[in-house]
Amino acid sequence: MRPTHRAASPRPIAHPEERIIAGTAPGLRREARIDLDAFAANLRALIARFGSIALDVRADAHGHSLDLVAPIAVELGVSGFLSSEPIELPAADGLQLVSAAAYGVDGDPGTRPVMTLVAEVVSVKAVPAGSGVSYGYSYRTPGDTTLSLVGLGYADGVPRLASNRASVWIADGPHPLVGRVAMDQLVVETGGASVAIGDEAVVFGDPVLGHPSACQLAEQTGRTALELTAGIGKRVRRIGARHD
Repeated sequence: MRPTHRAASPRPIAHPEERIIAGTAPGLRREARIDLDAFAANLRALIARFGSIALDVRADAHGHSLDLVAPIAVELGVSGFLSSEPIELPAADGLQLVSAAAYGVDGDPGTRPVMTLVAEVVSVKAVPAGSGVSYGYSYRTPGDTTLSLVGLGYADGVPRLASNRASVWIADGPHPLVGRVAMDQLVVETGGASVAIGDEAVVFGDPVLGHPSACQLAEQTGRTALELTAGIGKRVRRIGARHD
């Protein structure tokens, strides 16, 4: 808590990087969950539409991990690959190139988002009206509320332009991201929701599940969805999952 020097001043809370996070498990949860079933379904639909296709796997498959997605693509008969580095896979020359649609971030309701970006709540704090949040107090709480600190920041690829614009799914639904995104953390105003330390926070994922989408966050922060996913940092673990 920052000290206040005038009784009439609104009461700010410490910005995220000044908070001491206690009681969290070693190895903070920062995960990009790669839905390999969704990826496979997207590729099948694209192959049915175009026939022979080449897959754009530049920038480590635009952040989705080439090691995770390439075996699926080869298994399904993708004919070529466009890479930013030399790889031991067929080239994309002359083939129909697929990119955003393969990763489910083209805005087409017929494709499924492949990446879900998840972090964890590391602190929950009730604050009074007028509390300033994060650097420069660009946001002040309009009433008594609860703020949840999430262990993910711009060093992990969350755009700073998401500050006071985006929403994050925690507990029962989406809640506004408030204040400036810090290097390692961001703040979400969770109000009256039942939130506990260790709860998952979905920065973007599948809108069918109610999550904010990568396309929404990209639009809010002035970039393409592929630029957003490709920018997710190295300390975010890529975890592939198949359910079918």
